[in-house]
Amino acid sequence: MTERRASVITYYFPPLAGVGVQRTLKHVTYLPEAGWRPVVFAPRGAAYRLVDEASLAELPAGLEVHRSFCYEPARLRRSVARLASWMRGLPSPADGRSPGRPDAPADRSMVPAGLNRLWAGMVRLLFFPDDQLLWVPFAVRSAISVHRQRPTQVLYSSSPPVTTHLIAGLVSQRTGTPWVADFRDPWVGNSFAPPLPRFQRWLQARLEQWIVGHADRVVFATEGLAERYRQRYRSRADRFVVIPNGYDAAELSRVRVLPREEDGTFRLVYTGSIYGDREIDILLDGLALAVRRTPALRHRLRVELIGWMTDVNRVRAEAATATLGPALHLSGFVPRDEALARLRAADAGLMLLADGPERDVVVGGKLFEYLGLDRQVLAVMPRGEGRDILEQLDWGILADPDA
Repeated sequence: MTERRASVITYYFPPLAGVGVQRTLKHVTYLPEAGWRPVVFAPRGAAYRLVDEASLAELPAGLEVHRSFCYEPARLRRSVARLASWMRGLPSPADGRSPGRPDAPADRSMVPAGLNRLWAGMVRLLFFPDDQLLWVPFAVRSAISVHRQRPTQVLYSSSPPVTTHLIAGLVSQRTGTPWVADFRDPWVGNSFAPPLPRFQRWLQARLEQWIVGHADRVVFATEGLAERYRQRYRSRADRFVVIPNGYDAAELSRVRVLPREEDGTFRLVYTGSIYGDREIDILLDGLALAVRRTPALRHRLRVELIGWMTDVNRVRAEAATATLGPALHLSGFVPRDEALARLRAADAGLMLLADGPERDVVVGGKLFEYLGLDRQVLAVMPRGEGRDILEQLDWGILADPDA
């Protein structure tokens, strides 16, 4: 039987870390069982803030990975920050950085807020559809070169970032290879994304139409997300497929067992990034309210936030620890194996999502890991697919997103 090869184009891939890595990593891990040999195309030296070198050990033995140059605006910002720190005689923001620690391109406490906003606006204007735009020519050249040497029978790209679809679409047009485009999250209408100027909204809609119109199959991580796209692209709906997220039982069976302190404390763990400020407001205001009503909770409850959060959220959370004491613990980003071990040792996992447009289609990959590790769940989130799953399983406690 002739070997079938699948080109997998993905930005989030080890040693990069975060929830965006797992879906594609598990695809390439288990595709060989279905008779496909994955060939991965990923960035070299990506500027993403979360890095977990230990995650490289999770790559399947013999996996073919091609890495190409990817210049991102965060690299320039980081270089400017180093230069500014050197000129001031201060330690560089990159100095002393341990592997795996989330490293923002610069210490924003050293940069005026107005300059931060100006920088962000310039990046959104110049780098469209996303920061990875300049990866396109290098990734396209790499994928076409490999295809000419040993042809692949299908292209698979996963977004975000949407640049991966742009790369796959161009390679598909040049080689005639069928293309599968995977949307882990919505693009048009994504409530987590900053607002775009009118022209870029128009351009975004046109590019999404191009992706959906040229891909041979379009895959979605949730049924609700697929339904949104069916409504927008009715003539292409027969090519839409839903492949939900899940958990890797083999990986979770290897999670370390940490010793538990039998002190009567209830441990509630959140694993993952926190982007929106409304999510952290709901959590901190709710905790403060609970502790005021029942002061003993300061020593009977421990909520641990494991993962990266925005600067604004981190400052607010750090300030709250003065009032909440041991009831709130901020771990920051830790390697995946450590995060899973702490989750396994917890009494329950926390889901946290504020109300907003399109939020009902957000499930969150962490939910399945909570289930896979047999942890109960406190789901503070709006009605939608995530709560539907827990209701069907009669699992945990569901609460509307307010303090």
